[in-house]
Amino acid sequence: MRLPEGYRIEEVGDEVRALKRPNGYMLAAFGRGVNSENIQQVAVADKRFLKAKDLDGKFGLGGDPESAFMFSEDVRTARQEYLMALEAAYRE
Repeated sequence: MRLPEGYRIEEVGDEVRALKRPNGYMLAAFGRGVNSENIQQVAVADKRFLKAKDLDGKFGLGGDPESAFMFSEDVRTARQEYLMALEAAYRE
């Protein structure tokens, strides 16, 4: 499985794998039956979400109203993509 840089999978017991962010925060737990590709998609979507939040924090608040709106929309879209990837992983 090719996870984004810093993301990792840790074994938790016999049947559970935990997906962790680069800072060690446990993002999600998956059973053994979850497809590795789906876990990878969750990590990629989370990385996009964190990047969007970072850019929003740096440029959204201090910028003009149009920029602030654009960055907040990017965060909202990235969050939705993350949640959809997570839902897809759990459905299988």
